[in-house]
Amino acid sequence: MRMYGYTLEGWGMSAYLRGQIAKMANVNTETLRYYEELGLIAPPQRSKSGYRVYSDDVLTRLAFIQNAKSCGFTLKEIKKALIKSSNGQITIGDFITVIEQKTDKIRAEIAKKEKTLTMLDNLKKELQTTDKHPEVQTTLRVLNMES
Repeated sequence: MRMYGYTLEGWGMSAYLRGQIAKMANVNTETLRYYEELGLIAPPQRSKSGYRVYSDDVLTRLAFIQNAKSCGFTLKEIKKALIKSSNGQITIGDFITVIEQKTDKIRAEIAKKEKTLTMLDNLKKELQTTDKHPEVQTTLRVLNMES
């Protein structure tokens, strides 16, 4: 649905002003400017009166960027994928490989966080016991919390 769009005279396409497309894509206008600087979206066309105007294609690209970000991809990774795809240099197999690498990295981060949680739980239990482990006693002395 093109609630805010209008047709550019002579271009035969829907166009949106910066504020309009930002609202539709649920990003702020500075984000649009930043994505333009990074090359994630193409610089917009200009209307006769000099306003920046964006097409439906930009709206689609912004949705892709937001989805990729919510899957944990960085803007650098997203840009790399967009460049490769524009040159026809990425296949579904390549994309699956990148997803698997991202998944492995996240699983490793989760494992590290789970180990940290276990260590914290053990420390808490140790602090709550009356017969504390010697290392915990040393830590408490360093922190001036001897009990």
